Amino acid sequence: MVGLVGSAVLRLTEGADATGPRHRHLPSMLKVGVIGFGGGSALIPVLERELVGRRGGLDERTFTQDTVIANITPGALPTKLAALSGVQVGGPVTAVLGAILVSLPGAALTVALLAFFAALGPTGIRTIEYASIGITAFILVLLYRYVAKVLRGRGVAYALIALAAFALTGTEKVLLLVTDVTGRRLADVPELSALQLVVLAIAVIAVVSAVQRLRRGPGEREEGRPSDPRRALVGAGLAAALVVVAIGGAFLLGAEPGALLGLVGFSTLSSFGGGEAYTGVADGFFVSGGLVEQSVFYGQIVPVSNALPGPTLVKLASAVSYAVGSDVGGAALGIALAAAAFLTTTGVCCVVALGALAGYDRARNSLFVRNLGDYILPVICGLLASVAVSIVHSGLRIAGEAGVPGPLAIVGVLALALLAALVHRTGRLPDIAIILAGGALSLAVLLALQG
Repeated sequence: MVGLVGSAVLRLTEGADATGPRHRHLPSMLKVGVIGFGGGSALIPVLERELVGRRGGLDERTFTQDTVIANITPGALPTKLAALSGVQVGGPVTAVLGAILVSLPGAALTVALLAFFAALGPTGIRTIEYASIGITAFILVLLYRYVAKVLRGRGVAYALIALAAFALTGTEKVLLLVTDVTGRRLADVPELSALQLVVLAIAVIAVVSAVQRLRRGPGEREEGRPSDPRRALVGAGLAAALVVVAIGGAFLLGAEPGALLGLVGFSTLSSFGGGEAYTGVADGFFVSGGLVEQSVFYGQIVPVSNALPGPTLVKLASAVSYAVGSDVGGAALGIALAAAAFLTTTGVCCVVALGALAGYDRARNSLFVRNLGDYILPVICGLLASVAVSIVHSGLRIAGEAGVPGPLAIVGVLALALLAALVHRTGRLPDIAIILAGGALSLAVLLALQG
């Protein structure tokens, strides 16, 4: 069904006889949007499976480049990766549509659940959270496989870089996990955010590249032939037009809706560090600003969005806009503003990513960029190991609310991941079947333990 919908969109927009990676890109992005639990960096291996090789049309170096751009620019990482890969395999329209499709399922489900929240109540959120444990267990498998593939045969230096990146971003997460299990706080350790880690890594690589260049001397030419940035710039222009239409449409509904959408766009530009960071940004823009009550934001919007697939930033912005609109003018206005916020956040992410690609592309053969492609991967691996700890911690919290002791909860999450890995290795079931089975299993077990 996912493939049919994505293919139909592509045929309607870019021709019925499209073939190859360009033809498969949109169904792949819709698939990632549906199964993309874990958000942000956790989806890098999921996207890599869909985008690299004959199926996706990208090589490893290009995907690494796109990952770097997505990590150092503001906005939702999966949305930006969908746009960057889309412009390379299909062109500007494919880029924007891919970004929309990877973000749409989670945002639509979030708004739908909030719209029916009065009927569903806490039971609906609890059901989704219980199922999310089994679903994210498969994400743990993909994280492990990606890290193992990157580090295999690369030598001790790569492993040490990954370990250092994990120590800088994951030590505090490990200590929090131990605290929740044992009830004892061992220590407080400062940690870097994902953005801070990547910026630090880029700075170190820049210094190393400068030293290498000095040693080589001026005789060696580093720059190759720059590729054409026009497709990326056209894509950025299309996305910018999308943002203008969305915000302009909101102003037609009134000054207050228009101002809200302006804040949504500005908050997206202010969001470095992924979905978790955007929760704090949204608090400052919308909760502290008095647009959304704190109880609604943290009692409804955040739990629902965190329990669903897709980019957290897009889900939160859409949900906040729905809450504000429905409070002012009813459900119809809420849905209209949620749709406008969805287009605004997605469009801003595309503009930022594709604009960065247009400049980055000109230096793709420089010594610095080559070193960046070689040494940023173990840094990303360390970051993904931190994400894996966060996923286990999230499962521990959810299971704890169902009355499962901490050690047993960790064993259960890891057992589900091992089971998913064994089933996945056989190759007899598609990924979506494994994900649905895992979600159903964790839901059934936790409901049985609770009731």
